Amino acid sequence: MDTQSNNASEAKRRLDKSTLIWVVLGVIIVGIAGVNLWSAFDTKPDVAAVEATAVSVPDFNLMDQRGEPLALTDMVGKIWVADFIFTNCPTICPAMTSEMARLQSEFVADPIYFVSFSVDPERDTSEVLSRYAAEYGADDRRWHFLTGEKEHIYELAKDGFSLAAGHNGSEVLHSTRFVLVASDGRIYGRYDSRSKPAMLRLRRDVNTLLGR
Repeated sequence: MDTQSNNASEAKRRLDKSTLIWVVLGVIIVGIAGVNLWSAFDTKPDVAAVEATAVSVPDFNLMDQRGEPLALTDMVGKIWVADFIFTNCPTICPAMTSEMARLQSEFVADPIYFVSFSVDPERDTSEVLSRYAAEYGADDRRWHFLTGEKEHIYELAKDGFSLAAGHNGSEVLHSTRFVLVASDGRIYGRYDSRSKPAMLRLRRDVNTLLGR
């Protein structure tokens, strides 16, 4: 009897442990599904986008990948999307630039422009940026890669676009957000380039600015 009782108790403990594991796995799976479902249907604008509607882009005068100057005055009356990247970035920049290239292709028939500011301008000369732009099929009439004085670009990112940019030792830091600028020079919104719902909002907002 004692042996049978011990065996029964051991079997019950194994069953209870197995049941607990499956319950925990079930909770995790349901949680992940819930997060994914929320992300897929989330259409709320970014808080940063709402707060940015009254902010205008400050003046700048930099050099593009063709070695030609580009100033804010050249963008007056244009709808454009901006980001901050650098060509030696091994992590997020290739994905950001690929996403920008997709936007260029999607709005190829529309007057939408793109501006990518280098946060590593000492290495990203016009020649380097020209090669980088060619790798992503950038139309240099509509997509400008800009370089210039580093502190000016950092100031423009932080004070102008309210985006992170700087150095941490040898590490170059920058935001993953895209910024949509309306034709009147005001920032219309900021969008995390890693987020599908955010990029859908960006496309929707571009169409809104185009009057669709």
